[in-house]
Amino acid sequence: MRSKTIQADLVLVANELRTYRETIADVFQELRPHYEIHCVDPDDLDHEIARVRPHMVLCSRLTDAVRSLLAWVLLYPDGENRAEINTAGEHMTLFEVEFDHLLSILDKIELLLRGPSVETA
Repeated sequence: MRSKTIQADLVLVANELRTYRETIADVFQELRPHYEIHCVDPDDLDHEIARVRPHMVLCSRLTDAVRSLLAWVLLYPDGENRAEINTAGEHMTLFEVEFDHLLSILDKIELLLRGPSVETA
């Protein structure tokens, strides 16, 4: 159930193969339950981006629609064990991708969406 004042952070998972996509989405949802995670067929990704404007996309191929987002992860490009990651214009390549890396990207997006916090002494 959604709060009236705060919407869940939306993530689209649209990578190949379908079993990987569903497994990643299920584990994201289990470990980060405050996110709204949607599995999307890669062929429908651009349409879904326009429809729901997600905060992050994990995908197998980049399009202009994907590049327009706050954050995206291109997972296993060219079948290699690496990820191309973009968060708020900061781009990096990660080799030997593990699931913890993907979770840390979700956490980084959450921090970006919340803005800087102010600590008082």
